[in-house]
Amino acid sequence: MLEIINCQIESKTWCITLPDIQVHKGELLVITGPSGIGKSTLLHWLLGNNPQHVTIKGQIILSGANITDLPIELRQVGLLMQDVLLFPHLDVQDNICFALPKNPQLSSKKQRRAAAMDLLEQINLAHLAVRYPQNLSGGERSRVGLIRALANQPQVMLLDEPFAALDPTTRQQMGAWGFQQLAQQNIPSVMVSHDVDDIPVSAQQLCLADYYHVLESNNQ
Repeated sequence: MLEIINCQIESKTWCITLPDIQVHKGELLVITGPSGIGKSTLLHWLLGNNPQHVTIKGQIILSGANITDLPIELRQVGLLMQDVLLFPHLDVQDNICFALPKNPQLSSKKQRRAAAMDLLEQINLAHLAVRYPQNLSGGERSRVGLIRALANQPQVMLLDEPFAALDPTTRQQMGAWGFQQLAQQNIPSVMVSHDVDDIPVSAQQLCLADYYHVLESNNQ
């Protein structure tokens, strides 16, 4: 479970004070609000990439552990963005190999490639294994991007408008498929979205505009 406690985002002119948030395993929280209000900023704070233009206070509790002060590489937090940054010089299988965790069961190149292929077979994408990113469609890139993010076995997944660049039909299909994968693996997820059509009916919603306040000193 992901918990966000006593979170406050403050700039020189405005402040957002959020209620305490809980996202249970397999659940999705969608963060909405107008452009520039801090949706992606909040997401990057959860990732561990502390923004410089605002101050964010609060605690991030993941599976009972306080990860607020941990560096990115120790948080076990996955990230999928609109621009799926696959390595262009690696085929799909090796892109996934790169993301697999380092442990004794995956110590050799053969073991890692077998594990990557198993992930692709589970979602019927084995036929893409030897393709390079530049030879994938937008929907295929999104699928591979999500599987690569899941390959690292994150405890929570962050999604920053991951399907926004796709055409409407593909975006709808990718959203349904992606949220199903996350729910099946019991991963709590947080997504930023501008489009209400991208939000599943079952998702929690948090509109940052509801908690936005102009600081009093700027009204004088």
